[in-house]
This record gives sequence, C-alpha cells and structure tokens, in this order.
Amino acid sequence: MSTDNMTESVLRLMIDKPRELTAFASLIAGLRHQGLSAELTGSPERQESLYSYAPTIPVDAEIEINGVAGFVDHTVVPAPQENPLRVATQDTVAHDLINLLRDLAAEAPGGGIWVSIDAGPWMGASKKERDRLYRRVVDMATKAVERGKPFVDLRKLPQGPFPLPAIGFCEALDSDHRVTIGFNDLTAGWSGRVSPDGRGWSCTVGEMRNSVGRAMESKLKKQLARVRAVEPEKPIGLLLDSRPMHGKKGKPEPVFDLPPLVLSQLLSAITEDWPGVLTKAWLISPHGLIPVYGDTQKFDWELPG
Repeated sequence: MSTDNMTESVLRLMIDKPRELTAFASLIAGLRHQGLSAELTGSPERQESLYSYAPTIPVDAEIEINGVAGFVDHTVVPAPQENPLRVATQDTVAHDLINLLRDLAAEAPGGGIWVSIDAGPWMGASKKERDRLYRRVVDMATKAVERGKPFVDLRKLPQGPFPLPAIGFCEALDSDHRVTIGFNDLTAGWSGRVSPDGRGWSCTVGEMRNSVGRAMESKLKKQLARVRAVEPEKPIGLLLDSRPMHGKKGKPEPVFDLPPLVLSQLLSAITEDWPGVLTKAWLISPHGLIPVYGDTQKFDWELPG
C-alpha cells in the first residue's frame, strides 16, 4: 500500500470524530510541507488486531516521520471556565459569521477565511448593533477576496466600543470547514509579556495549569504514561488543537487559542512531573502547525535518549 493510501485508510477510521480526523490530516500535511516524509501507519485504539498489546494501548495513531515510528494522541486546548453570557455571545457571533461567510470563503485563496475578533464588546449589544458589524465584516471579507489579500478599510470599521476585526485567508480542509472564527480576549488568569529581543516569553502558568493545563496533564498521566510503560523506546507525541470548530450540536467547541510560547512553557512545567513520557508536541491552530515541545526549532522527532 502506498504512503498516501495508508494515511487515507487510517484517516477513514476516524470518520466518527471530525475534529480528530482533520487534526491528523493537518499534522501529516504540515510535516510534509516542511519537507519531511510523514504517514499514518495505524490506530492502536481502532485496529486492535494489528497490534499485540494487551490491553489495547490508549493512543489515537501510529505515525512514521522520516522513518522513525512513534505514537501520537490528540487533544483540544480547552477554554477555561468563562462567564456564561460570554460563552453564549461567542456561540451566537461565531455561528452567524460562519453562515454569512461560508459561500464567500470558497472563493478565497486556499478556499478558507479566518476572522479574529474580541468577544467582550459584543456582550449586551443590541441586534441592530450586531447586524451592522456583521455587514461590515462581510464587506471587508468581500474586498479581501476580490483583492486576493487581507484588507482593512479604516473608513468603514466599527466605531465606538467594537474592536477591529482582522480578516485573512487559510487552507480549507473541506467544504464544511471553510470559515474559522477566533476570539482574542479569552482569559485564564494568566499574564505574559514578550522579552525585549522578541524571542522569549515570560508568563504566569500556575492558575492556567489548573484550568487549561488539566487536559494535557490528564493525557500524560492517564494515557501516554501507559503507552510509555509498554513502549519505552518509541517517540510519543501530543497533538494540541486550538482550532475553532463546530461540535455535534452545531455550536463552536470551547477551545483556547493560546500563543505557542505560552503552551510551550505550560507543557514544560507539566512534563517535569511526568519525566520521560512525552517526546514531542505540536500545536495545530488557525495559524497552522508549530512545534511546542521537544526541539521547537524542528518539526520531526527523535528516538528517546
């Protein structure tokens, strides 16, 4: 079976979990874009007969990167507990904008559009105020598509308390996921700043570990530690997912688009308590694929040493 056929056959096993399927498809595409050979070779959770583990190891996929095979599990970067009104506002705004922009996005470079906006100022806004902003966002997106590049018309941006939306293009994974809506002002009790040279990031991760970091820590201690116990020599990776997507009930899933440098620091703190379990972690976000654990200058992994 060819590399592409093998990858496609494993992806088909994930059809019941669209977020997981598209995340692994994006991981493989992103690694190949970096010039690496990458393929999905199996799914231990779904193909028990192909693996000799008893009991089955709890991991989503086996992946080979540049000839080195290992295991990768997928998890979302969960949003912290938020004000219910804010969550309801985000759901409404995201749902409305996705419906308004879906057809236009098909004509955009890459077949997709992303919109980044603050949620706070929408809370308590009247329907008339929201409709006015929707029209302006659609107008900005239309001009961006016509010009083939992100476009901001300062004369027609929302006035008063409304933030300035940012509009850009992205690669659409399929016709159902052409529009990505991101909110800039989610908070999780953390603060951070970029160092003067622009290369480093200092942040407070204590409170964030108990909220956003809980899912990642659970993966390490409950699932990936079990995989490491039976496979001490293979790389083990974690695929973090912060892409806004609709869940089964049609509402945006509560994910948190944290800066990669913050996730790197959070993962470093967590792995200190679970040494030797994790080899590599990547973040798949509205901005693409980026390494956030291991050697963050490289997209591939190495055998545990």
